Amino acid sequence: MAIHWIHADLAEFTRRGIVYFHSESEMADSLQCKMYRITEQMGSIRDHMHNYFQVWYVSKGEFMHTIHGRNYHMIKGNIFVMPPYAVHRVDWIPGREAEVIGCEFLPSFVNERLETPADGDMPFDLTFIAPFLTEEERILPKITLTGAADQTVSELLAEMLAEYADKATGFEMLLKANLLKLLTILVREHAGSNSGARSVDAVADSRRAAMAEAIRYIDAHYDQPLRLEELCAMTMLSRTQFCDLFKQVAGTTFSRYMTERRIRAAMELLTQPAATVTDVCFKVGFNELPYFCRMFKKHTGMSPAQYKKNACFC
Repeated sequence: MAIHWIHADLAEFTRRGIVYFHSESEMADSLQCKMYRITEQMGSIRDHMHNYFQVWYVSKGEFMHTIHGRNYHMIKGNIFVMPPYAVHRVDWIPGREAEVIGCEFLPSFVNERLETPADGDMPFDLTFIAPFLTEEERILPKITLTGAADQTVSELLAEMLAEYADKATGFEMLLKANLLKLLTILVREHAGSNSGARSVDAVADSRRAAMAEAIRYIDAHYDQPLRLEELCAMTMLSRTQFCDLFKQVAGTTFSRYMTERRIRAAMELLTQPAATVTDVCFKVGFNELPYFCRMFKKHTGMSPAQYKKNACFC
């Protein structure tokens, strides 16, 4: 296996205006691993590199990832692994939400012998990161996770976030254990992406992109009658495919998403003194007042009239 440790001419990169992030300023103490969640757009992160690995998992929304002059659309269920000193950038899409779970670590967090690898020295733990150590033009800009792999990666990263935040006794060991499991899954997914499965990834990405567009359509037209068949036709998916993929992308069922979206709109409208419960019911897309009242109480714990009274009183 050919291993390529990318080395950087920092003076040259600085001259080109490339930002350099170093672990000494980015990672706390001597942990050599960092976890975080990004829930708000921060503006574009221009061309930059770092002396550590960076893993970004898209848990919600979308953004653009650029590496080696090529742009890649990152959506929910996508993940990338950037090796040390590889130059890349991130651009948020105006008006689109994005949520990312990030994991950054030095090779030495996997194995101390990886800090300064000697020629011919290949610790077993190198197999966890070896597939991602390649020439910059061959770096895989994203991996599309589906099904069980996506669910497992999401759960692993959520547990790592919690451990990193709590810092209970032994949290470092749990971080490393989960990281190794995460990398093992990504090595398998990476192998699939490099063995003729790119077309499968392309289909999965196109379906997820279509689903993201369908969700934006729902958010813009929630107050109108929306039929599942209409959205299936829009995304060119069967009813079963649409429902399964919708739940993967949105985290809930189509019917529940529609109801919750309309309830959120109703809650906002009910704060207006002149709005009546009946007016709000039909304005947000419900056809029957009793059903609206029942759903509103189920989701908020109080009737629309009670909610309006409390909101106006405040």
